[in-house]
Amino acid sequence: MTGRHLLVFDLDGTLLGADHRIADRTRSLLLALRRSGVETTLATGRPYAAVRRFIDELELRLPLILFNGAAVVEPGGAVVSLRRLPIGIAREALRLLGETSAANHLYMKPADTHLVADRLGPAAERVLEKDGMPTLQVDDLAAFLETSGTGPIKIFSIGPRDELEGVQERLRSVAPDATCVFSEHDMLEVLAPGVTKGSALRTLCDIQRIDVEDVTAFGDNLNDLEMLRVAGRAVAMAAAPDAMIEAADVVTDDLGAYLEARFGHLVGRDQAE
Repeated sequence: MTGRHLLVFDLDGTLLGADHRIADRTRSLLLALRRSGVETTLATGRPYAAVRRFIDELELRLPLILFNGAAVVEPGGAVVSLRRLPIGIAREALRLLGETSAANHLYMKPADTHLVADRLGPAAERVLEKDGMPTLQVDDLAAFLETSGTGPIKIFSIGPRDELEGVQERLRSVAPDATCVFSEHDMLEVLAPGVTKGSALRTLCDIQRIDVEDVTAFGDNLNDLEMLRVAGRAVAMAAAPDAMIEAADVVTDDLGAYLEARFGHLVGRDQAE
C-alpha cells in the first residue's frame, strides 16, 4: 500500500455480527491499525444517533458516511455535507408507499434522536430498537412533510419485498433520477438523485485528500454497490447479492480473518495469533 490508506465499513451484515456488535478481535485490530496510520470510518444507512457508540468504540477521527450517502458527518456531529430528497419526489414516494402494507419512516434532520413513522410492525420495531431510535408516530406522513416545509433526508420503508419492488419500479418511471435502493431484503430507501455511498465516499476522499485508490471498502448489500465500485479495493461479504460479488475484488465469509490476513502484518499480527 502507498499513501494514506482508509478502510470504509458498512455496518449491518458487514462489520457487525448477528448480535449487532463489533467482534473484539476486529475492534482491537482496527484500533491498532489506526495507531499505525491506517484510518477507519463507517458508511451506513443509519443516522448519527444510531452510530455514536461505534464512533466511541473505534475512536474514529474521520467523517462518517450516513443515511446511505445523503450526509457526511464529523465524529462530533458537525455536518460536512447534506443532500435532501426533493419534496416533490418525497410526496410521490409516500403516495406509492401508502398503497402498500409497508411501515414507512422519515428522517428529517442529521442529528435527530427520533424518526417519524406512519405505522409500526414487528420488523420495524426490531430495527428501531436496534438503532435506539424513539419514534414519533403520525397518521399521515405526507401531511407531516408539508408542515415541515422541507424534504426529508431519506424515506425508509420496511415491508414485503414484492410490494417494495413494485414501488421501486413505479417510482423509477415518475422520478428516474431518484435513488431507490434496497439496504436489506425487506428494506427500501428513497434518497435524493445521485446520492449513494459511492458519491459520498468521493466527497469524503476529496475533503481528506485521500486517493480513492487507497480506500478498501467493505459491504454486503446493494446499497453498498456504488461504494465498492468507487473504492480502489472492494470486499464483499459472501452472503451479498450477485451484483456485489461481481463488483468485488475479494469475497469473504469471515471479516476478522480477512483483516488479519490483509493488514495484520502492519501491526505485527497474523492469522496464527
